[in-house]
Amino acid sequence: MTDDDPTTERGGPASWWKVTAIVAAVLVALTCGVIVWSFMPPVVYFPFFALAASVLLGLGGVWLILSLIGWMKYKTLRLSTIAPVIVLVTGALVTLSVPSRVAFALSKDSLEAVAADCQKSLDNQTIGVYRVLQVWPVGNGCRFHIEGGLIDSIGLAYLPDGAPYLGKPRRDGEIGYQEFDGDWYSFVQAF
Repeated sequence: MTDDDPTTERGGPASWWKVTAIVAAVLVALTCGVIVWSFMPPVVYFPFFALAASVLLGLGGVWLILSLIGWMKYKTLRLSTIAPVIVLVTGALVTLSVPSRVAFALSKDSLEAVAADCQKSLDNQTIGVYRVLQVWPVGNGCRFHIEGGLIDSIGLAYLPDGAPYLGKPRRDGEIGYQEFDGDWYSFVQAF
């Protein structure tokens, strides 16, 4: 083996390529973690999602270059497959609404305890895993404005008598409710 041979003594890829591919995979995993986190509210937390998606696009370019080097120079793609697998798993979790369903399952008991004696509150508080900005009594139920959304208010509402308006919010600022889980509804309130 000569000094200018790019492969290691075992014949595998150079250590710089391995380290760079592993670092890229870790950065992709962290970015995908932010994307999963941004889908925990009942409506996507858009600013964080948009930022993470932009970073993921940049990392995709780095991944492509590393993959081409690995394939053309070292005849290997094994480490290059980690990042796309992480992205595919993230896409599947988001598509199947796993982050929001898990967040709700972890928070349901705490939300129900507050909804049982719903009192108007404009204090920021954590209920379950949600950061709740406001709590509002609504008829026989309770509405929780959760941190997230871009411009519009979003959240969950416990409405045992049903939602007053199902569907997208109207232009006059009324709240549009979507069925979420039993007597629970997600909502968007137009700004």
